[in-house]
Amino acid sequence: VQPDYQGTSSAGGIRDLIIGNTDFAGADLRMSDDEVARVEGGVVQLPMTAGAIVFVYNLPGVDDLKLSREALIGIFSGDIKRWTDPRIAAANPGVELPDKPVTLVARVGASGTTYNVTRHLSAISPALAEQVGVTMSPVWPDALASRGALVKGSGNDGVAALVDALPGSIGYVQYAYGHLTRMKMAALENKAGEIVAPTVQGFTAAVDAVRTEATEAALRDPDAPGAYPLIAVSWLLLPKQYEDAEKRAALIDVLRYALGPGQKDVERLGYIPYTEAVLESLRAHLDELDPR
Repeated sequence: VQPDYQGTSSAGGIRDLIIGNTDFAGADLRMSDDEVARVEGGVVQLPMTAGAIVFVYNLPGVDDLKLSREALIGIFSGDIKRWTDPRIAAANPGVELPDKPVTLVARVGASGTTYNVTRHLSAISPALAEQVGVTMSPVWPDALASRGALVKGSGNDGVAALVDALPGSIGYVQYAYGHLTRMKMAALENKAGEIVAPTVQGFTAAVDAVRTEATEAALRDPDAPGAYPLIAVSWLLLPKQYEDAEKRAALIDVLRYALGPGQKDVERLGYIPYTEAVLESLRAHLDELDPR
């Protein structure tokens, strides 16, 4: 059995799983009850790993950009037009910000990463909650497109490549895409009013807060000291029924490895390690698939 994984999008993975094009899928959000009902026999949904979403940016000479909530909202609403805007400068004293237009790089098409970004933006801005909402396929404010400040890339890698190519740009990607390519990533203001850099320590504090209070509100905006404010869970989606027993057995063996010895690579790959208790709970879910 030769595994093959194509990184497309959460929406694409869910769609392919439903129509039977794939044996498993990954997504940054759970399938809805209606979507699960369209897969014969049902679906096991494993919160396989936790990660963060970061804002990569291209500002020559600015190595440690800090963004308050006011600044982040201003960038996504299109109200902030240049990097020298006082709302950005206020959190970056002593930093010589370039007098360049702000260009936002977003995802093209339906995206789980975008879903999690809009979920966070909606939590911190009633105006964006009403104007954009929580969605995989947002219509971004007209103020961005009308001045040519909105560019779209395909996938996390496409967004990262565009940011790398466009001075004055900022875009959102899964942390691994910034971490592994050594791109500059902005620190963000959290619910406690702290500016937190995208580090494993900040991510772990956020995940611990969500474990303590595993609610939609906690995922939208983790409430804990030192918590990085924008995290996401990556779900592995597996049909409960497989016609090919050897294929099913091979897939389960891969997952048992990933939830066991493979955990040594989680942090290196840019994700947040789970506790042993959480891993044991996830392993138990595999029993629904494994008749052995």
